[in-house]
Amino acid sequence: MFADPAVITVNGVAKSLVRINQDKYSSEYLLRSDTEEYRLIVRNTSYPDKRNKTITYDRHTADLAHTVFATPTTSQFVRHTYVVFENQRGDTIVNPVYVALGLLNYLSASSGANLTKLTNFES
Repeated sequence: MFADPAVITVNGVAKSLVRINQDKYSSEYLLRSDTEEYRLIVRNTSYPDKRNKTITYDRHTADLAHTVFATPTTSQFVRHTYVVFENQRGDTIVNPVYVALGLLNYLSASSGANLTKLTNFES
């Protein structure tokens, strides 16, 4: 189980999100103020392969939404980021994590330079 609160650092500022829901395979965390909201959902699911029903995939998702509330002079903004990685059941725990970390490290390299390129529609 993840820690409660879940602490996420955004632009150098730690945000403590309190767990507001916990069920069998997912959790939801929330931090809300007068001006903004952070919501984190962590979930795990499984599904069978469409062609070979004897193969099952495990799906792992972390989903973070940041909403900046509208004011009389500004519009509302919603920023949404999520990570999904899947592994075939029976694989190791370690190797799918290595692959996920490879992509996350690539995107976050040089203080997010590749994320900035992605946001600028570079490919």
